[in-house]
Amino acid sequence: VNDATTRFRWVASTGDPEKRASVVLARPRTGRWHQIRRHLNGLSHPILGDSSHGNSHTNREWRARGLPGARLALHLCRVSLPATELTPAIDVSCPLPDDLNVLLREHMGGTLEDASEALRAEAGLNFGVGD
Repeated sequence: VNDATTRFRWVASTGDPEKRASVVLARPRTGRWHQIRRHLNGLSHPILGDSSHGNSHTNREWRARGLPGARLALHLCRVSLPATELTPAIDVSCPLPDDLNVLLREHMGGTLEDASEALRAEAGLNFGVGD
């Protein structure tokens, strides 16, 4: 069986039709290769920089704004796994990388500010907004 389920939560958007982009939280309920990428593309919301499942025209526009050529605008901010009989629980958070932080701040208006509360609640991280 190849069922795959991902829960998505829209957090913020540019609100600009010329720079259409959103911040979305994704919670995969199963683990399939490229699952988040495929699901978002199927919803007509491909991930910026995704050359396999994305939109090449949109990717070119965002690369002109500073998205690095080989960069997928996808970030794992937190992973949490329950303990098993053999392993302890794992809960690891990772801050937003500098390149994505710059992209959000310089090219997506107030999107990072709009998303900061939800991102802080989800990952327990501070994003330099309102701190």
